Amino acid sequence: MFKKISKKIKSLFKKDKENAGIKWSLYGRVWREIGKPHWKWLLAGVICTILAASAEGFTITLVQKIVDKTFFEKNMESIYFFAVQIIGAFGVKGVFSYAKSLTMAKAGLMAHAGLQKRIYNHIVKMNISKFYGDGIGKNLNYFTVQANAVKILVTDTIINVVQNTATLIITLSLMIWYAPQMCAVLIFLVPAIMIPMALIMRKKRKLSRKSFGIANNVSQHLNQTLHGIKTIQAFATEETETKKFERVLNDSVVNSYKNTQAGSIQSPLLEQMISIGLALALVVGGHFIVSGVISTGDFVAFLLALTAAYKPAKGITGTGNTVQHGLLAAEVLFDFLDSKPDIFDAPNAKELTSDNMSVEFSNVSFEYNSGEPVLKNINLNVPAGKVCALVGPSGGGKTTLFNLLERFYEPQKGKVLINGIDIKKYTLNSLRRNIAEVSQDVFLFNGTIADNIKYGAPNATREQIEAAARAANAHDFIMGFPKKYNNNVGERGSLLSGGQKQRIAIARAILKNSPILLLDEATSALDSESEKLIQSALTDLMRGRTTFVIAHRLSTITDADMICVIKDGSIVESGTNKELIELDGEYKKLLDIQFKKDKK
Repeated sequence: MFKKISKKIKSLFKKDKENAGIKWSLYGRVWREIGKPHWKWLLAGVICTILAASAEGFTITLVQKIVDKTFFEKNMESIYFFAVQIIGAFGVKGVFSYAKSLTMAKAGLMAHAGLQKRIYNHIVKMNISKFYGDGIGKNLNYFTVQANAVKILVTDTIINVVQNTATLIITLSLMIWYAPQMCAVLIFLVPAIMIPMALIMRKKRKLSRKSFGIANNVSQHLNQTLHGIKTIQAFATEETETKKFERVLNDSVVNSYKNTQAGSIQSPLLEQMISIGLALALVVGGHFIVSGVISTGDFVAFLLALTAAYKPAKGITGTGNTVQHGLLAAEVLFDFLDSKPDIFDAPNAKELTSDNMSVEFSNVSFEYNSGEPVLKNINLNVPAGKVCALVGPSGGGKTTLFNLLERFYEPQKGKVLINGIDIKKYTLNSLRRNIAEVSQDVFLFNGTIADNIKYGAPNATREQIEAAARAANAHDFIMGFPKKYNNNVGERGSLLSGGQKQRIAIARAILKNSPILLLDEATSALDSESEKLIQSALTDLMRGRTTFVIAHRLSTITDADMICVIKDGSIVESGTNKELIELDGEYKKLLDIQFKKDKK
């Protein structure tokens, strides 16, 4: 009979569906990578926990002695001694409980910080395609939801398991010591508790897995709303977005409620089993006392131990849920941390360290989505120190060329070369360090103007920062702020105008002083007067540097050494401004269209 019950219990843990199973071996990895570095603090916490549990168990033995020796033997002198011992036992328990809290908090904080640092380090090295493909909300949850669940698995779970297990072992040992006959009667409660608990844990496991996906959706939608609040209000879609978010939240509410339904039944079920055991203990214990099998003190100690066993037994069932949730979080988190970027340094990659750099695109083809080519057989050779302008209709692939040059993406066909060497043979860090970019979508960090200007040159002096700002025609408006260069730019530069942000970005590129310069509509947000001043600064900046310029205002690139017209992913024309006008092709059409617009 007991073999059948044992097999049934084991089957409940093993027969998980694919969407509810847990890789229990993950706990070993969690311990090795996250818990083990802080083992001294964890061990100290475990020792303090065991000592605190022992002190609690000692109080039960004191009660048995008080009942038998003091009340029944009428020995009132001993009660004072027992009273002092009870005070001492609870004092010891309090001291070690306090020490446990401090040591586990220390271990938890260090483990959590270490894990978050590891996640952050992985995020900043991820491929851009994966970062935007997965969504920012999902990546934020790695840092918050999953990291916190794994931290709890390492600290709170360990201490709760140790504390509850130690207390349970002590109380069960006392029950067996004082009344083994009664323990034999109550043994049937074990399968009666374990079978329904195992079923509930399976249900909660499935719901916990689903909760991570729902949390990603909530974070993603909220993040999108915060970044797009201006667009939402401009299009008056507040109600529409609110309804979308309500649907996402409703999924969270439904899943959380189901989780609560499954979890809430555990406590009353356990209490019911304990009450049955307590009732049986009273009935059976009464008979044993009358027949002289056990003493009254033994019976009272047994009852105290039985009731004391309830709290740790309940805690262990709750810990089981926490372990499941933590292991599922660890599974998701380790899948993320184990993912390898597609773009990385070659084994023998070398530093890019030349002052003069030529750039070549050799038969390059690229597509973001399979079957949808963005660039087709691009062949372009720009000698060192020359300026190449890229013009053509939007969506032709001009910005994609920048992305390939900086190795944010890899071409499916062909090579990108600097000084005749495939850029894959250079280290990513040195490659990007030698390229400065100013795009039409300027990103500024929440910090001071000075910090943003020197972002690419962190050791720059204040004089160098101001010189770059003057060259970018930014110094005058900066000096108009209350704190001047120490003025905060706000989230994504929200406290600056579009033109001001663009000039800060240009100053940043000037200070970085890289041999290769990428200008993607760098003057698009400027008025005509500022554009003339900036164009002069950019002309000085481009001198001696290999420069690529994407421009829709063709008047800004007439002096370029070469102009390439890119249409539908191909270079359809190339030459100087004069040569392309004489060709009377696509470039001439773009020039005529713009001339008509300017005339109007």
